[in-house]
This record gives sequence, C-alpha cells and structure tokens, in this order.
Amino acid sequence: MIKTMFNIFVDADSIPKALRPIILRASNRSGGLCVFVADRSLPDIASFINTDTHEKRVASGDKTVKSNVRMIVVKTGENSADNTLVDMAEEGSLCITHDIPLASRLLEKGCVVVDDRGSEYKKENIKSLLMGREVNNTLREAGIFSEQQKSRTSNNVKDFADNLDRVLTRMLKLS
Repeated sequence: MIKTMFNIFVDADSIPKALRPIILRASNRSGGLCVFVADRSLPDIASFINTDTHEKRVASGDKTVKSNVRMIVVKTGENSADNTLVDMAEEGSLCITHDIPLASRLLEKGCVVVDDRGSEYKKENIKSLLMGREVNNTLREAGIFSEQQKSRTSNNVKDFADNLDRVLTRMLKLS
C-alpha cells in the first residue's frame, strides 16, 4: 500500500452511517487511502467511491485515476473485519472503531485510534477500558447488569467531528 501522508482505516461494522460523511471529508484532508472494512457492502460508501472516481477522472482527464476511498467486504465471521483491519493498518495509520479489543490491537501496532463518540484510545487508558468491558460482560452474563448503550445525539456527532479534526490536524503536522 502506498502511503501518501497517512491512511485511514474504518471498522465500518461499528461506525454509524451519520459519521461516514465526516470520515470521507477527513480522508480528503489526509491525502492517503481511506479503507472501510465490513462484512457487508455499504451502499453510501460504494456510491461515494463511484462519484469520487468519476469526478477525479473528469478533472484530470485520466481514465485510470481512482478514488482514494476503498470498501473491503469480508466474509461474515467472528473478528473477520477486525483481523483484516489489523493486517492492513500500519504504524502511524488513523483507525476508527467502537470496538475496544480491536482498538487495543491497533494501538499495539502503533496506530492512532479514535472511537465513534469523540474519544481517543490511548495506551494509557486502553487497559482500564478493556477491564471495564470485561467486568460489564461478566455482570451481564450473571444477569446482574444490563448495560444499554446511550442513543446517539447530534452532540455525539459534533464531538466525533471535532475530535477527528483535532487528531487529523495533529497527525498532519507530524507528517
């Protein structure tokens, strides 16, 4: 994979549709590849890739030019998208996921990882997040605790966009 500035990898199984346009705009700023990985095709991403490719070909007059956005559809299976993301991501890549164990694996590779709520996973906080997740799973299995994820609000979308912009700006300065 050719690295222009840095690449963006998206765990598309866990990213809400409302955040995808924000990620697509960020990919244009990064100058690198933006790869969405899921176990199903995402029509909005496929449509963007077709439109973007067409616009770039018209603007350049070069029929071989392609969008810098890719959609990879993996076979349905436990961790199939996660494993693909970990295999593809390189040190210095920006990765977006809601999946804490996946975030941990990506941090180990030296990636910058953000979630879909406006937070950044860090080496300093990932162990406590993993432990909290494990405790919640144990309590749920015992029937003691039933954690419900809060509904997404426009504030969450704004928090995500603001944080992604901060992280992107920081990464572009370092490139």
